[in-house]
Amino acid sequence: MELEKAWKISEFAKLIEGNHHNTINQWFIALEEKRIHYVNRILGEKVYDEKDLEIGRYISEGRAKKYNLQLIFDQLPDVFELRPFPLDWGTGEGGLVDLEAIRRQMEATFEEKFQKAQIEIRNEVVSAATQLLEEHRKSLPAPKSDEEIRLEKINEKMSRMRIEWKLEEKAIEEWSKLPENERMKRIGFFRKDEDLGKRSTFIRQYVQENMEAALKEEYGVN
Repeated sequence: MELEKAWKISEFAKLIEGNHHNTINQWFIALEEKRIHYVNRILGEKVYDEKDLEIGRYISEGRAKKYNLQLIFDQLPDVFELRPFPLDWGTGEGGLVDLEAIRRQMEATFEEKFQKAQIEIRNEVVSAATQLLEEHRKSLPAPKSDEEIRLEKINEKMSRMRIEWKLEEKAIEEWSKLPENERMKRIGFFRKDEDLGKRSTFIRQYVQENMEAALKEEYGVN
């Protein structure tokens, strides 16, 4: 086939001002997909001629006027003598190969496999996380019943009371070791009695000052 003028898409697109070559390429892909107009091939590669240039410029002018692309496509048979499709178009015979269709199919296949892989990876991550959480849950001690909690509180109160009693006994012992003039108070000229108020304060302070150490010792806390 001899062509007086023929261009590849990169050079062809420069002849149609105001549009990126990808946009123009998509126009002619759509024309073939809709079986409106066929673009010639040489060794399987698209080559555009004067007729394609007229069609491309017509589409460009219509798009510049904000016309719907499908509406422009519908007008083409009334304006141009469009190029028919080979009889074996789409069969891969006769050296005619729709490279764009193959590329789109490969991209679609890759996208499908990629999305499937993403789903599989996400499912594996969720499964692994769920398994870890379940193993962690099983390793935790069983929650205590209300009765167990109640008994623990009772035991804690009893333990604290025993500690307080021991500390009070120790405080009384320490109180008795104090000099008499610190423990006794004079009643009149000839009588002395134990200062009970001072004694009570001494015991209370002793218990408060030693309670923390006694609790640590009781529960084995260093």
